[in-house]
Amino acid sequence: MTNEPDISVFRPDRPGIRKVLGDLEAEIMELIWARPVGQGTSVREVFEVLYERRRVAYTTAMNTMTRLAKKHLLRVEKRDQAYIYYPNLTKPEFVSRFVGRILEDLFVNFSGATLEGLDALPDQRAADRARVLLDEIARRRMAEEDE
Repeated sequence: MTNEPDISVFRPDRPGIRKVLGDLEAEIMELIWARPVGQGTSVREVFEVLYERRRVAYTTAMNTMTRLAKKHLLRVEKRDQAYIYYPNLTKPEFVSRFVGRILEDLFVNFSGATLEGLDALPDQRAADRARVLLDEIARRRMAEEDE
């Protein structure tokens, strides 16, 4: 079993982390990331905040958090009678992983167009950061082929 987050959907028209997570999943992850590092979160704590915002059912919050754990975004520990959830990645780590995954897919399937797209970006600092990621992807793929 891999600990890599399951990021299999990409919606370019959605904002931020909603490009790869559903609205409720993204909202729950934002709540969990807002807590102090190392402090777990119960379904009840998440539910109480969500209920104020969008009147979701407790079971909806619970099922969504279970799904996030199955996607390896959360880990769960049983404490007394409650399940406590912890993020497997910080928000910056998560964003870096999904950006890397998308860049790798673009690079592998459309390397020329991906590099041309970087050249056309108005923000050259962002383009330079993307080039560094693409160089790392290319090095890793070459090393995998040599094995």
